[in-house]
Amino acid sequence: MNPISKDEVISKIVEVVRLPLEEKGFSFCPKKKHCFEREDSRGNIAVYNIALSKKRGYFILHLGLAVCNKPLLKKVNAVLLKAISDEEYPYHEGWDEKWIANAIKQISKNDYLAGITDWKCFKGEDESLEEFNNRFGIWVCTFDDIEEIENWKSQLLMSIEFAEKWFLTAAQNDEWIINNTEYTALYLLKEQGRFDELSKKYEAVLQQARLKKEAELFYKHLLL
Repeated sequence: MNPISKDEVISKIVEVVRLPLEEKGFSFCPKKKHCFEREDSRGNIAVYNIALSKKRGYFILHLGLAVCNKPLLKKVNAVLLKAISDEEYPYHEGWDEKWIANAIKQISKNDYLAGITDWKCFKGEDESLEEFNNRFGIWVCTFDDIEEIENWKSQLLMSIEFAEKWFLTAAQNDEWIINNTEYTALYLLKEQGRFDELSKKYEAVLQQARLKKEAELFYKHLLL
């Protein structure tokens, strides 16, 4: 059994990324112990997240980026709550009142706007996937001891460079949000009275939606 604990590994990672992130305006979240956050003038909170799990003695690391916006998502969630409370919402037989209440609770506190979990989007235009993973594979990896990973510290520093590149554009204006989100995009288009674009965006959202009826009901209550 691997004697190294999750907290020890996260502490090692934090030790490397803390100063360069703080220099960019991020603050470590002591309660969560695995992420750094930075708020901007638009109410966006940029999140650099260190997700670490331990299975069968080895570690699985997955770095993630996110942008949260509580004021904006509160408005979007209000519409979504009306949608899932609609009598037409297709609840499954196994979804009892407790399950539904929990779903409503989760939606009510959701402030997630957009994020990155697949860092291959930072791959160079002429770079193969293998080449990219060779120079930056730490974004998702397994190990017994993080010291086993070649250049792990420099790879973590590289992740900060990629993160800052993404955060410089992510959710910095309404057009980015409209182009990169679904329900939030629909909400903004409706609020701005851009109804032709709203109709087209809805068709695109509906086509890709896993829960098509939910998307339909969201659109219905958005327009009420």
